[in-house]
Amino acid sequence: MNALILAAVLECGVRLTGLSCPATTVAGAISSTDCPASDGTGYDLWQFSGKAGDTISIDMKSSSFDAYLILLDPSDVPVAENDDVSAGSTDSRITFTLPTAGTWTVVANAASAASGDYTLSLSCPGGTVTRRRAVGH
Repeated sequence: MNALILAAVLECGVRLTGLSCPATTVAGAISSTDCPASDGTGYDLWQFSGKAGDTISIDMKSSSFDAYLILLDPSDVPVAENDDVSAGSTDSRITFTLPTAGTWTVVANAASAASGDYTLSLSCPGGTVTRRRAVGH
């Protein structure tokens, strides 16, 4: 975890909404007016409500910069991070099983001082599954 970013997250306080289960994609931009980290990068904070036991996936994609993701638990403790989803990709992905319910925070960041547009996607388990009983003939 980048300690410089975490310290800045706790000071910034500006948290965006718009991510929600079962699936949401939002558009954002890293710019000089975003929350500044002491390493020179800007970041956005996005919140979502999660349930204990849910396995969530967060994807950040940008053609402008190397995406970097951090997931903070409801107490702002970092629990997962990702720089590159795979070799040769600058997109990021976190897949994580939430151990507790609450309001979680996604830190959408650039791996180096850069700016530009990005998309952030959250996917969670779907809603209630209706089960049907087989009916005998």
